[in-house]
Amino acid sequence: MKKIYILTATALLTLFTGCSDFLNQDLKSDIPGADYYGTAEGFESLSNAAYSSLRTIYGGDPWLFEGGTDLFATGRTSVPTCNLYSNAYSAAEENVQTFYTNHYKAISLTNEVIYWGEKEASRAGRIDEARGLRALFYLNLVQQFGGVPMITERSATPITGIARSSATDVYGFIISEMGALSTSVNLPESATDGRFNRKAAYHYLAKALLSRGYLTNNDQDYRDAITAANAAGAGAALTTSFPTLFSNAGEGNAEVLFSVVYNVATVNDPKADGNKQQAHFCDYLDGQEKGHKYTSSTLTPTLWMHEVFNTNTSSPNLDIRYESTFMTELRQSYWDYYDDNKNTSAVTYYYCPSWEIENVDTWRAALPSRANAQVVEMLPMGTNINGDETSYETKMKEDVYGVASFRKFDDTENGRTYFSTTSSMRDIYLARLAETNLIAAEAYVKLNDGTNAARYINIVRNRANATLATASEMNIDYILNERARELAGEYHRFADLTRTGKLSEYAKAHNPDINSDIDSKFNLRPIPLAAMELNPALEGDQNPKW
Repeated sequence: MKKIYILTATALLTLFTGCSDFLNQDLKSDIPGADYYGTAEGFESLSNAAYSSLRTIYGGDPWLFEGGTDLFATGRTSVPTCNLYSNAYSAAEENVQTFYTNHYKAISLTNEVIYWGEKEASRAGRIDEARGLRALFYLNLVQQFGGVPMITERSATPITGIARSSATDVYGFIISEMGALSTSVNLPESATDGRFNRKAAYHYLAKALLSRGYLTNNDQDYRDAITAANAAGAGAALTTSFPTLFSNAGEGNAEVLFSVVYNVATVNDPKADGNKQQAHFCDYLDGQEKGHKYTSSTLTPTLWMHEVFNTNTSSPNLDIRYESTFMTELRQSYWDYYDDNKNTSAVTYYYCPSWEIENVDTWRAALPSRANAQVVEMLPMGTNINGDETSYETKMKEDVYGVASFRKFDDTENGRTYFSTTSSMRDIYLARLAETNLIAAEAYVKLNDGTNAARYINIVRNRANATLATASEMNIDYILNERARELAGEYHRFADLTRTGKLSEYAKAHNPDINSDIDSKFNLRPIPLAAMELNPALEGDQNPKW
């Protein structure tokens, strides 16, 4: 019989030595766990290693979080098969396997923290932090795979097999854990240093309840989700501007409930030890000699990613999130935009959204630096960088400087200094109050309460200076579109579309990689073939149609 091996803490720590700076950790992967993790220093190193797994999960390529959706598609670099929903996509797909494996490695680390933490009363806070991380990892897994094996205890010996728990049971575990942690005296109410906290627990409790509600059709889950969202801070005004929140200065803001923290002062290699969030969601911007930022030129914004902001034909540009999301004016150097003299640096390309086409002359006349800019139209058919009329799809997949790139995640410090896909030291926001409000709004939509849904939506839209929503507009499509405007690129979209049953509809309508209906089997990822082979308890229990 084949066996599952739960890695020891020492082996797991070796896997995360590349993130050794996280929360000032110093991993002692060559020291036996039995001798080391019982010490104060060793235990703290183990706890920090559990946090480092967040970097592994979120700091790389977000294929499973954002790919294959309505918002991002193939650029000059192709997306993997798991984003294309073709016959080539199988249970052996490497990105799905990596995602699954990384989460179980992370879960094993949290189980180690809990095990060693229970040996000292003073470690209660670190235990609860680990429980919060573990519940978050299971939330990611259940949103992608449905039911999964539940491993909630540390084991230093091989386990012969663990059957899948149902999705409902996995959600039940997450809800139980987050519910307990939301009132834990061992956790701070909030934290800006990347530590798990009570408000983060309330946020994820709300999200898990909302998600389970779709499975069980139980209105009580939606009501409880609203209660949890309010406890996390939903309902209060958002006072930090969107541009400030998504700048280097916005890190550590109280609106951010939980994040993956990066610190350039403590990394080994500032060019290689950051994350990829800045590099994705962009078109190709040429080489380093041009003075632009490094981009992966994949997960490129679709035309719909622009048009989702086009909500008011009389004044569509009022929503400040559009200009804060896209680099609409590419200057001589990409980074000139952020300098005080940005209005004297000549604009090379103006990526003009559909609602501003008629205002180009006014835009050009406003500043001398815009006089000779080539207008690149963000239209189904529009001018490209040479002034020729081509399709948006051609521009995004074939051209250099083809379409507007995301600037939302730009690291104007380290990411500007180093031309690298992994040079961004910007924190990755995982939970923030704007989403907490949108969770409450979605729960109210499911309860057919448009008045209260609009009230929570408008907390988000008011901060964005966008036209306020009305109760009659409230439905799941409005929720999804508002989540796109507010949360694009923040690793939620695939789960949003599958939770609401909209993946096929939205991807087919807006993703040029998808030309037909998506089979319902793609709403869940396949349990990886390698996991099936190692775990005899999974035999015959693959997801439907896989």
